[in-house]
Amino acid sequence: MLLRLFAWYCILCLIIIGMTVDAAQIAIVDFADEWTKVDALRQTLDEFKVEYDDLTDSLENGTLPFKADNKIFLIGSMVTNNATLHQNLDKNANAIQDFVKKGGMVWEPTQADQNEANVDWLPPELNCVRSDADQKEVKILKPDHQLFNEPNKMTEKTFEGWGHQGWPTVWEVITSQKGFDVLMESLGKPAIMEANYGKGKFLMMAIAPDKYYIAGNDNHTKDMAKLFMENLLLHVEEFADVNAVGKLTTKWAHLKIW
Repeated sequence: MLLRLFAWYCILCLIIIGMTVDAAQIAIVDFADEWTKVDALRQTLDEFKVEYDDLTDSLENGTLPFKADNKIFLIGSMVTNNATLHQNLDKNANAIQDFVKKGGMVWEPTQADQNEANVDWLPPELNCVRSDADQKEVKILKPDHQLFNEPNKMTEKTFEGWGHQGWPTVWEVITSQKGFDVLMESLGKPAIMEANYGKGKFLMMAIAPDKYYIAGNDNHTKDMAKLFMENLLLHVEEFADVNAVGKLTTKWAHLKIW
């Protein structure tokens, strides 16, 4: 009986701790693109009860006003399908680079190559070029990386069989890059890669876990994409030193208990 009461007490503590993600740490831009028709990053963060500063309207008006407390900048999959957002990301390249140089992290997942083939807001030392190829095969090159281990163990099998309409796991594979460390590849091309810059980091992907979680073809796609979004959020928040270990991980531990 005492053990059961203690377990319920621990669960209650996890609930309380898990809902206290700092609002000012995360900034986002998001867009419901023409293919998926969902603003999946917003919906995912809302479902996870992760608070954020939405800079989409500001970016549409030409500015990217990061706040002093912002440490993470998440760009939703297919955001550049909005031409204005795409152009204004490029126009704010200096702001993005300064944000990372000072210790922030920027995440950009899948973007259509016809919208953003070259990622022009990266610093000159780095290069990322996206292509039209979509591929189902993945090979994890850095299996010990936090992205594939916390809070969920992710293997190559975890990424098998993802889909949205006719698109597989790797969507608009990265065809060439400079300066990045490749974490996962698909048929020899980068699918997930990262690069340190100043005190911060750029994290680029050719997968769209936000879109696949909200608008995936089936429960397998949605379930696996959700696990990866949990890992992603833990990784970016921990890197940005916002005490994610005491917050997001306990929240997801609580969800798994149930």
